[in-house]
Amino acid sequence: MAAVAASQAGFAVMHLTQYEAVDAVAVPVSAYALTWPGIVLFPASVLSLALACAILAGRGIGLAREGLARFLLGATAVMLVAAAVFRTGTPETGLTPGAQIHRYSAGAAFVLLTVVAGLCAARMKEAKAPDWVRRGTWGATWLAALMFVTTALNTFLPDLAGGGDWRGIPQRVLLVALSALVWILVANSSRATIRVPAAAPEVVPALAGARS
Repeated sequence: MAAVAASQAGFAVMHLTQYEAVDAVAVPVSAYALTWPGIVLFPASVLSLALACAILAGRGIGLAREGLARFLLGATAVMLVAAAVFRTGTPETGLTPGAQIHRYSAGAAFVLLTVVAGLCAARMKEAKAPDWVRRGTWGATWLAALMFVTTALNTFLPDLAGGGDWRGIPQRVLLVALSALVWILVANSSRATIRVPAAAPEVVPALAGARS
């Protein structure tokens, strides 16, 4: 929970302090890493989200047959680390190899988390999760999928419906949706954690008779 909160706080501070340097409507979130304080806050925020995913991958999310979801959460953490380490390109540098790694690792992280959302949403009812958890997971799934498709179209087909001029909006909605998903998974993991009391030691009966 602390890792997700730190990630969300970092992104919020970047938006509040860099609104003049970064156009939130037209520019991707990764552009915050090019100016202060985003040059520090952006990788820190992404790494915090990666840490939350890694903890969930190790701890579990409170579902039966969750091996695939936990594996995907671990893979998401790896992709987020790559997105934090490699910086996006600038208009002057263009798409350098590092910028390409950043772009596709960030995209892969979004896809993996969206798949995790779908897998978990399909099994929340079976796990008898609270209604708000089931609804929240399904909502995050559909919203993330829609925003990812929109972001991809705006990135690779910027002239379609003028998407290149407002591609920053769906990406930020996608980030919020997936951050909310991680919150929900953390809550379900905590709910499902049951402390089982230690079993009493087995009493071994004495031998009925002794050898004479």
